[in-house]
Amino acid sequence: MANNVGLMGLRGPGMSWSDVRDLAVLADDLGYSCLAMGESWGQDAFTSLAQLAAITSRIRIGTSIVPVFARSPANVAMTALNMDLMSEGRFFLGLGASGKLVIEDLHGETFSKPLARMREYIDIVRKALRGERLDHEGEFFSTKRFRLRFQPFSQDMPIYIASLSPASLRMTGELADGWLPIFLVPGRMDAALAELKAGAESAGRSLTDIAISPQVSIYVTDDIPAARDRERPHIAFYIGGMGVFYHQYMHRIGFGDEADLIREAYLGRDRDGAAKLVTDEMVDAMTIIGSPQQCRDQMQTFFDAGVDEVRLVFNEPDRESIFRAVRDLAPNG
Repeated sequence: MANNVGLMGLRGPGMSWSDVRDLAVLADDLGYSCLAMGESWGQDAFTSLAQLAAITSRIRIGTSIVPVFARSPANVAMTALNMDLMSEGRFFLGLGASGKLVIEDLHGETFSKPLARMREYIDIVRKALRGERLDHEGEFFSTKRFRLRFQPFSQDMPIYIASLSPASLRMTGELADGWLPIFLVPGRMDAALAELKAGAESAGRSLTDIAISPQVSIYVTDDIPAARDRERPHIAFYIGGMGVFYHQYMHRIGFGDEADLIREAYLGRDRDGAAKLVTDEMVDAMTIIGSPQQCRDQMQTFFDAGVDEVRLVFNEPDRESIFRAVRDLAPNG
């Protein structure tokens, strides 16, 4: 199995921040490829990652994802480049649009034209990476004169985009260093890869220039039916409660009929009923479940399908189980 196995979101049930730090050090020692943290309406990603960067030495550190509506691109550029400097080149920046409810009800911003905003964001961050003035005249941002007052550690800090729709996948292929999918099904990637490839080729690049790094829920257990039941509400929430993108995505990967029923139940405020409509086939296609060896075998199917890095989201019930699972799945194990 390939060694590019990372961890996404380290804080499990009953874990203190001290436990998270210990887990990060363990992951560094065990050869995991990255530690990624995202943002929704809880802890921010950057302050957490800054501390983890200070206590690790080899493992890559990055966001997965931060919304492009929550901060100005200059602010993200300053933070990301400083993280890259402090981690001595180990930092990567994962960007995404998030959803209308989060952006408008939490951040108080208008959720409008996320792809155009993402494009402007990346233009400004790239200029900062090159040490240039942040001169940009766009639909969303008009910046001029200023350049950051410190030398970037490197000019090639990777930028990943969390994308699902055909248009956003083409933009990812055109602009990004990596793709951050969720609910990726190894046997049903062709349509998404075709869009990525088209975007890459439009910019004189190839599909091999884009690292494919899905975020995958994992349950290390012998009780597979119970694990499926724990995952169903997670899938139902995204289909029914996170706007239209995940619902549309399910149609593109062959789960359209199921997604229609799930979304209808969810929007009718029957969340338990929506979760029950998530089929075993859906869970098994998008989730890694089983004994440590079964989990390793399932991870290999992602690599065989062309994935460059699998970022595991552990769902263990307590601190001891999480630490044991991280040891059991270690790339160097």
